[in-house]
Amino acid sequence: MGKRKSSAKPPPRKRMDKLDTVFSCPFCNHGTSVECRIDMKNLIGEAVCGICQESFSMTITALTEPID
Repeated sequence: MGKRKSSAKPPPRKRMDKLDTVFSCPFCNHGTSVECRIDMKNLIGEAVCGICQESFSMTITALTEPID
């Protein structure tokens, strides 16, 4: 008589690392001064420098998400 094959466990899921939300400013070259936020409730994406107060905002869609 043959043995039953044991069922193989599924491979573990890869853990996604959190992406950075703080970057260096291209205008004043100060490190870690630009903070990025995505507000899905109001559909606005925003990047603001805390040193030189430069800002950029744009409307986003339901498909918008942080990428690397």
